[in-house]
Amino acid sequence: MSSGDMSDMKPACGGGKEPGEYDLPLHTVGLFLVLAASIFGAGFPVAAKKISWVKVPEKVFFACKHFGTGVLIATAFVHLLPTAWFSLSDPCLPDIFTVNYPPLPGVIMMASLFILFIIEMWMNNKMGGHSHGGAKGFDSSPAPATVPQRAQRSATVNSFETEDEDYEKRMAQQMYEQTQYPHPEGNELDLPQSEMPPWFVVFYEQYVRQRLELINMIRASTTKPSQPQVQSESKDEVIVSEKPMFDEEGQPVDPLVYKKMSMNITLLEGGILFHSVFVGMTVSITIEGFVVLLIAILFHQMFEGLGLGSRIAAVPYPKGSFRPWLLVFAFGTTAPIGQAIGLIARNSYDPNSAFGLIIVGVFNSISSGLLIYAALVDLLAEDFLSEESSHVLTMKDKKIAFVFVLLGALGMSIVGAFA
Repeated sequence: MSSGDMSDMKPACGGGKEPGEYDLPLHTVGLFLVLAASIFGAGFPVAAKKISWVKVPEKVFFACKHFGTGVLIATAFVHLLPTAWFSLSDPCLPDIFTVNYPPLPGVIMMASLFILFIIEMWMNNKMGGHSHGGAKGFDSSPAPATVPQRAQRSATVNSFETEDEDYEKRMAQQMYEQTQYPHPEGNELDLPQSEMPPWFVVFYEQYVRQRLELINMIRASTTKPSQPQVQSESKDEVIVSEKPMFDEEGQPVDPLVYKKMSMNITLLEGGILFHSVFVGMTVSITIEGFVVLLIAILFHQMFEGLGLGSRIAAVPYPKGSFRPWLLVFAFGTTAPIGQAIGLIARNSYDPNSAFGLIIVGVFNSISSGLLIYAALVDLLAEDFLSEESSHVLTMKDKKIAFVFVLLGALGMSIVGAFA
């Protein structure tokens, strides 16, 4: 056989068995330790928000939330993406991965990112452009329109009448100008102006609004709550909204905001769960350096759970809802399930086989795309660059929050050197 043929031969996939004796009791203990660390990391922020007697200062929750954002960003860039690239660039794999198209992991990641973007675009079109919870974890109400301020009423009757009259004149003038001249250029169409005095126009509009509100209240009290009703009055529509929602603290919540935030956190956790299964399998089949890897994975799961749990706690779930706890349970048990699979298949599963490399590489590429988009767009940009954040956070708050983001990313990057 010539030297050219020898150089063209691919190495065989599969690393064989690791040297050393497999310690089944130690690996079993590791499974329960990872389970405890995962559930504690994800469950602590949720318990602090949902359970009345577990009260954590708002500053601690604020720090955990932004620290977790940094953890999730580092998870995507430091843990998922490099692992995907190393797995799919192994020289033992078919040429499509190593010769014909080496950037395939990046394409898979980009495709998952675009798919998530399409899903969000569809959600925005269907539900409206509501926020993802913002830097404080709730939807802020828009600023009310500016109206002339009513003067403080004096104790004397004459001053009371004079100030109220001045206020009504200013209000009437503003409403009249907005009604007659909706554009700043004025009445460009040269339409005839109303001959009614401005005060009459204002109070007539107020009468119409109050009449519609009264009809709305009557309809709401005479119909079943589960059947939204639309009443047409001339050309004006009176809409009775669906049953209002309230969070754990009794605050009203926009149902569309809740649905969108719930969908976002589900997609975010979905990107993490794929990764957690393979993390658990890797721990269970490791023999040499198992203790060091286990310690690193415990920090990994606790940090990642803290980031995810902080975001779960920010969703305004209705009082008594089991969904946040279901998400905590799903994250807490996924890595241990992977460990259990590794324990069962420790004699047959080889992570260095072609099947193992491709599965890990493809799923980590998908997870990295989902997590990069969710962490950067839905979390980081929403918390620091959105219009809501400019109303909720001061510049000092943003600087402090970003320091916690950097600390979370730094901590997870250090863990990445060992796991």
